[in-house]
Amino acid sequence: DIAQQNPARQLVFFGVGFETTAPLTAATLRRGKELGLKNFYVLSAHKTMPQVLKTLLPGSKVDALLCPGHVASITGEELFSFVPRELSLPAVISGFEPVDILEAILALLRMKNDSCAKLQNCYPRVVRRQGNAFALSMMNEVFSPCDSTWRGLGRIPDSGLALREEYREFDASQRFAAEIAAGKSYQDHPGCRCGAVLRGEMEAKSCPLFGRICTPLNPCGACMVSAEGACAAAYKYGRM
Repeated sequence: DIAQQNPARQLVFFGVGFETTAPLTAATLRRGKELGLKNFYVLSAHKTMPQVLKTLLPGSKVDALLCPGHVASITGEELFSFVPRELSLPAVISGFEPVDILEAILALLRMKNDSCAKLQNCYPRVVRRQGNAFALSMMNEVFSPCDSTWRGLGRIPDSGLALREEYREFDASQRFAAEIAAGKSYQDHPGCRCGAVLRGEMEAKSCPLFGRICTPLNPCGACMVSAEGACAAAYKYGRM
């Protein structure tokens, strides 16, 4: 609507999030193409779960996984089947209510006690085995996998989503490539240990910046930037 109402201006939508939000960006792009918009672009920063988990989990201290129910509601539970199959770790798809989290943790504990590694869906009221076919079809129509850089982790192959050739005319990274390339590149704070926190190698409070230089009002790394981040949660709740 904004692009239609302002034909003399160029509008860039910043597409961010995982498989949960990517279909919404895809639907918006499809609509933009139907309308024949020439002033609407998307800068895709969308990322996907499987490749980063395959990078993070081997050799880590993580011994079980709570899988995000909102992602699985789109992809289906099979997205996480590789966790027990390839990594021999118990995995449970969980909702977000307190009782959902408790039920999922109980399921993980039972699997650990039984030395059993499998995938269990504890969020069946929302997550289906096959996922949301319509959302997946939109996402696959618009996006294709690409290499992507993760703060604290580096570049991970096939962990991002780029616009397919059919939608290249809407790709802000192509249309404004020179401006983006000329922009200041981001560098992590030299003392930030977000990568180690994300990999489960250290607790948030063990980072030398935590609660001193790095706070929610002055975040130095990805784990404190996000309200859902490990460092932000530790800062908010860990001192109670």
